[in-house]
Order: sequence, then C-alpha cells, then structure tokens
Amino acid sequence: MLRAHGKMFWAGLLRVSGLLYIARKWVQRSGAIVLTFHRVLTDWELHQTASLPGMIVRNNTFSRFLEYVSQACQFVDLTREPEWKPAGKLKVAITFDDGWSDNATQAYPIARQYQAPMAIFIVPERAGTELPFWPERAVAALDTIASVDDATRADYINHVIEGLKKLPADERDRRVTELTAANSNANASIDKTMTWAEISELHAGGVAFGSHTSTHEILTVIPAAQAEKEISTSRVQIEEKLEAPCTLFSYPNGNCSDSVRDLVARSGYTLAFLNQDPGVWTEDCDPYLIPRINVCEYHLVDSKGNFSPLIFDYAVVWSAAKGLLAQWWKNRLHDKPQSSKRELQKCKSTTSQAV
Repeated sequence: MLRAHGKMFWAGLLRVSGLLYIARKWVQRSGAIVLTFHRVLTDWELHQTASLPGMIVRNNTFSRFLEYVSQACQFVDLTREPEWKPAGKLKVAITFDDGWSDNATQAYPIARQYQAPMAIFIVPERAGTELPFWPERAVAALDTIASVDDATRADYINHVIEGLKKLPADERDRRVTELTAANSNANASIDKTMTWAEISELHAGGVAFGSHTSTHEILTVIPAAQAEKEISTSRVQIEEKLEAPCTLFSYPNGNCSDSVRDLVARSGYTLAFLNQDPGVWTEDCDPYLIPRINVCEYHLVDSKGNFSPLIFDYAVVWSAAKGLLAQWWKNRLHDKPQSSKRELQKCKSTTSQAV
C-alpha cells in the first residue's frame, strides 16, 4: 500500500511540474510504444494462478485501459510498419508473450470490442499444455513456504526465479524438478496455453502471431546451435499450422546478444522485440532489437486499484521517455549518426522501469 501511494505521489508531482506532459509529447513525436502483456485474468483466476504478479493484468483493468487507448491514443498494427511522421496522438502497440489461454478467453474479446490490433508471440511446442513453463511450476512449489508474510514470500520467490533464469537449462530443470517433487500447489486448469484450435480462431479474427521460440529457452544461456534451432524451427512450425508467414519474433525473457540477434535476422523474421529495458520504437531502431515495455496491473492502476491514465503516463510513458533519453545520450557520446539503423546498437535503453 505504501508503494502504491508513493507511486501516486511521484506521478502527481511530475504532472504538476509539467515534465510528464513534456515526456509524453516527446515520445509521441519520436515513435511508438510497444507494450508487453502476458496474462489477463479474472479476480478469481488471479488468486489461483502460479504466474508472478509482474505478468498479470486484471480483465477489468485491461478493458478500461483499451477503452482509454482507443480514445486518447493511436493503435499500431505490427503487421504494417508504423507511420513515422509525428502524430497528434501517442502511438501504442499491444503484444502478448507466451500464448496463455486467457489471451483467447479474456484479452481477445476485449481487444475486439475496442478494435485493438494484437500480436501474440507463442511457443509452438508448448501449445495446448498445462503448466507449460518452469517458472509457474517453481512458483507453485515455492508458494507453500510457511512462517513468512506475503511480502517476504513474494520477494523470496522473485529472487529464486531470477536466480534460476541465469542457470544452464539442464541445471535449472534439475532444480525445478527437485522443488516440484517436494511440494507443488499448482492449479493446472488456470495455467495453460492456447490450443492450436484457439490460435487458429484468433488468427482468423485478425490477431498476428509471432514466435517466442520453440520451447521458451533463454537464448543467451544455451549453445548457439540449440538457439538457432529454437529460433528457426518455431517459425516453420507456426507457418505450417497457420498456413501463413511468421515474420515477428520476441526474445524469451527479453535476453539478447549480438550473435542471437544475427541468428534471428538470418532466420527470415522481419521484426524482433526485446523486453528488458524500456524505450521507444523509432524509425532508427534496429528492426531486430525493438524495445518494449512490460506492463502488469501495477503499471496501470491507482492506489485504489482503478485504471488511471496518470499512472499509465508515469509508469509506462515516463519510462519510455527515460529510455529514449538514455539512447539519445548514448548515441551522442559515441557520435553515432541517427540515420544508421545497424550502427544504433540495438536501440536498447539502460534505464530501469519506473517504480
């Protein structure tokens, strides 16, 4: 609660100072904000899932958010290159990672209501499966820890999950198996991915589908040959299932390197998206290193839990502006020409997301 009130205080201060308005106008003139969502859940599902809070938006919040964007902003369709000329409204692209079943049951109907284009990055070998990814299995086991308060438990779980992400895949899987063998409290009916039938239905309804690799391995911690297979095979699988080109890619966990970026470029994709540092998709961005901003419930609601345009501007647009400033300063220090997409070194910002 204290953190939520602090967020409101700083957002209000930035608004009163005029800095928030300036930041929004700068981002608006510079390009588009690409948002990363993962899950849209009902209140009941929210209390059943093993997904971390940073992946979740309530369905009512998502609805109010898209209602706001449909009126105050301009949607960007990732199947077409954005109009780079300055616009009268903030440009916003909506993407989802992983392909959870609630993307079909909750997010898609809301997006259709507000005519919001969506791009969903799926993991083809995990389609239609329960507890498809190791973090949910690990969280379900870790969440049974007793004798600590909710905040302490949440911090501990986040710390363990982030540590596991850094391990080689074999070692990580061994530790997760040990955790889940000892105890698991997962609700598999909540934590499952879309079936191919659902994916095909959404594709027919206009949703763009891209690859999030074949099995969701973090590409920077596996051998290059395995990374290449994850990247290229997933594209082939999606194209065969949907009988349509797959040209979009997003890096699992947002992790990328020069070699991974080049593998994606050689695999036939036209755009690839990051998810680590906030920033703005500008005309000068490397098309295989487009920044996105991860969005969860906390980034969209006020201290009472209601959707707030002010909080969106603070937690999302302000973060994007800071990323844009960091990239501008980096280019200036290295005296890099603004017109060179490849020389712009990945269009990644070095600032952390707004708290």
